[in-house]
Parts: sequence; C-alpha cells; structure tokens
Amino acid sequence: MTGLTSVASVRVPRELALEAHDYLRRVGQHGAEGFALWAGELRNGVFLVTRTRIPEQRHLRTESGVLVLVEAEELFRTNMWLYREGLTLIAQLHSHPTDAYHSETDDAMPIVAAVGGLSLVVPYFARHPFSLADYAVYRLTPGEGWVELADEEVAALIVIED
Repeated sequence: MTGLTSVASVRVPRELALEAHDYLRRVGQHGAEGFALWAGELRNGVFLVTRTRIPEQRHLRTESGVLVLVEAEELFRTNMWLYREGLTLIAQLHSHPTDAYHSETDDAMPIVAAVGGLSLVVPYFARHPFSLADYAVYRLTPGEGWVELADEEVAALIVIED
C-alpha cells in the first residue's frame, strides 16, 4: 500500500464533522480562515475518523487576502500527538472567504501529505450549516497532485455517521 490510496471509504462521526465546521465558522466570524484535521485508523480499506484536531494557528490578513498558518512547532506537536495516539491523518479542512477551491498555497503547503489523503475546502468561512455537499473535496493522487473529486465520488467516499 502506498500512503492512503487503499482507502475506499472514510467514516466520520457527525459530532467530529461538526466540531471542525463549527471551529471554522467561529474564526470566520472574525474574517479569518481556519484549519482543522481529521485523524483515525485504517481498517481493511475503511478509514475510521476518531478525532478532530484543531492545531494552533495564526490567522493573517495581507494585501492579497487572508491565510492561515500552522507553524513548525505545532506541526511537530501534531506529529508527536499522532504517534502517541497511534493515529493517522486522513484529511485537512480549511475555510475560504468565498468559493471553495484549492489555491496554489493549498497545493504547495498541505499538512496532509500522504498520497490518498484528503483536503476539504469550506466556502464562505463556513457560515452556512454543515453540508459536505457545499465543500470542495480534493484527493492527493500519484502523479497528478491534488485532484478535485466529483460530487458523486465524495458521496461514495465520505460517509457522515449519526
């Protein structure tokens, strides 16, 4: 297996999806992009998300727009946390002020860097109620980089469980 390419299904408890979305909405109320992570374990092609992690982050405004930074020390703490907990990152979630798309910065500076990993982009600072259908979902694909998944691919891949 290479990275997370064998993942055929990602199961996310609704409470963990809402935890990430609510955080993105809270920072978005202040005009800032936010960042969250989903971690868990892979079992026979099914990835079970067991934790949402909100890393320490800096919210910046520049002449070009807004961005969120997770600095090296926090990346180290996150990797140590993953190791101690025996977890693997499957997805990064972050918000944009307008449309959901993967920017050049998103492509160049992901936290989830394992092939097969996911990047979910939430539009409009997550101000609307949680709906995975509103997200742009990308998967890191060998030889192609971040590829946007079609709505039907997202629906087949990510299952929000009550």
